Amino acid sequence: MRIPTSNHAALAVFALLILVSSVSADFYMRSLSVFININLDGSANVEERVTMTMNSTQSRELYDITRSAYSDLATWKDRTGLSEMRHHISRANTEITDIRVLPQAVDFCNSFLGICQASVLIDYRVPASENGSGLIRMEHYKPRTANYSLQQDALSFEQTKTGDIILPPNTNITIAIPQAAQKIYFSTVPSNLADDSANFRFDQSANTRYYVGPERIFTWQGDTLSNFQFTYEIESPLESEVLDFFHTSEQSVITLFMGPEGIAAFILLAAAAASIYYFNRLSK
Repeated sequence: MRIPTSNHAALAVFALLILVSSVSADFYMRSLSVFININLDGSANVEERVTMTMNSTQSRELYDITRSAYSDLATWKDRTGLSEMRHHISRANTEITDIRVLPQAVDFCNSFLGICQASVLIDYRVPASENGSGLIRMEHYKPRTANYSLQQDALSFEQTKTGDIILPPNTNITIAIPQAAQKIYFSTVPSNLADDSANFRFDQSANTRYYVGPERIFTWQGDTLSNFQFTYEIESPLESEVLDFFHTSEQSVITLFMGPEGIAAFILLAAAAASIYYFNRLSK
């Protein structure tokens, strides 16, 4: 079937408009916020917010077109040209699952200056580490007590030759930990805390200065994090240990009887019960 010439012209004009919009679009990153919420099992939920400025009508139109049709990082990075349009937890050292790209509606426009502002949210899950890899290393170094440590190599930011993390201006990392955390240590004091004696206590036995204040959400921004370290401990209540013991025992019994040796184990158990019953009859 032959397409009318007028339709050909319309398609050509539409393609040209998209091309011109892509070429002349101006996107500039305004800020980047990375929020990491660490769970009791060492897994984490991460939300990143990339806030950008659009300096032309074409960039605003391209943003709206992309928002209505695309929700993948590759397209958004290509359309905006922003290098920070990515996740800042490295796949080289940890696993990332359940990635969602959520472009938000334009939240601010200045008609006089001809600029607009909008944000793209990127959220995903980081499973608990295995074999020493991952974002958070969790180690049960004594009964009912686990040590949690952030793995610096899992963070995907620019680093100096000596391994220090560089946070560009208008960039911040926020880490939230469980309220039960104790012996909290960070090599660089967060920007949302006052570095005073009321919030810290020196432990001579560990030769370490721990944070002892009530805050459990910490933020670092626009700075160089030298030899960045962040650790804490959580001691589980005795009741949890007892419940875990019974749960483990229950699972072991179920696994035994449902596994290949289940029939043999059942026969042995039945024989033992019959023997006890027989000897009790004899004693009577």
